[in-house]
Amino acid sequence: MQKKSSDRPIYSIVAICFIIAALLFSVHFWAFNESFYRSEHSKLRLYGNTIADHIGISEEDLDKLTHFTLSYLNDPNASLDIQMNVKGQNREIFTDEEKLHMIDVRNLNLTANTLLIMTSIISLIAVFYAVFKKELSFLFKAYKKVLMAAGMVLLVLGVWILIDFDSFWTMFHHVFFPTNELWILDLRKDILIMIVPPEFFNHLVITIVVTFIAILALSYFVLRFVTKKGTL
Repeated sequence: MQKKSSDRPIYSIVAICFIIAALLFSVHFWAFNESFYRSEHSKLRLYGNTIADHIGISEEDLDKLTHFTLSYLNDPNASLDIQMNVKGQNREIFTDEEKLHMIDVRNLNLTANTLLIMTSIISLIAVFYAVFKKELSFLFKAYKKVLMAAGMVLLVLGVWILIDFDSFWTMFHHVFFPTNELWILDLRKDILIMIVPPEFFNHLVITIVVTFIAILALSYFVLRFVTKKGTL
């Protein structure tokens, strides 16, 4: 007798892995998209000035600084030591406190990268297995159930982000950086937060959420279409 989808609990785990992978991919794609940074830097204003003018560097140096900072986050052996001409004076860009915070951010990012690779591999292998065993319909049923739960969480987070992004962002830092408050920076003197001010993160998070939803929706309709063929 053919087994029911409830006899395939592993597919629920696979569905969770895929959703985690989709989220981490969305985060990584936009968090390290230098074109996105360039676009935001051209639009955002700090105290009435462009970000480059507020910092006291050229637009070209702002692009170089952005690239340097993002590269640091993906290299466990990199240093954040960098000097630039700021408002006519050559100086170290980041303070010791900013560098310590970026160590925390880098560790979080490297962990996320590892998790992205693992969950992506698990998802890919599972799809091939389900196709080979003609059990893609079981995977789809498990995915629908997990997707409903993820959708509820996403709805709550989405409303929270739209209504009160500041409290969401503060909670995010308390969860992922619980041992210190190095993430509390000053827009008037700390260049790190000048590069990525709160409004930037608001736009970034919303863009990530939209991309994440698009991936989940696309995967749902692709699986639905394929399983309706009745052969998998």
